[in-house]
Amino acid sequence: MRKATIAVACLVACVFVVPQGWAQKYDDPEHAELAKALKDVKFSLQKGLSASAREGRPISAKYEVEHDKLQLSVYTMKGATSYEVIVDHTTGKVAKVDPITSSEDLTAAKAQSEAMADSCCAGIASVIACAQRCGTSVMS
Repeated sequence: MRKATIAVACLVACVFVVPQGWAQKYDDPEHAELAKALKDVKFSLQKGLSASAREGRPISAKYEVEHDKLQLSVYTMKGATSYEVIVDHTTGKVAKVDPITSSEDLTAAKAQSEAMADSCCAGIASVIACAQRCGTSVMS
């Protein structure tokens, strides 16, 4: 049963993640800046998710450039509270944890949490692992 669930999760990841990666355009300045900054990443997205897990269940993660610095932003849920966990991309350690309070971010976190609860996946880390086994990188 567990193998079947993992197989279905991998299939779902391949069906939904791979086409999105093909459809994204990377010629805008924001994506170009992010692509350049990602060359300096010293650890995988999965390790960043693992580091953030002590602050709650990871529900989404993305590398982003904020104030001209690359960071890994992970949304987590602990109980009914959503947090943004910033993981240092050079050390893999949690740099900052803030409760999510802005309405836009809170709405996004709630939607992501509901999607993870409704999915057949064990969590976002398993979706990323499945997508990587399909031969794709996962980017927002």
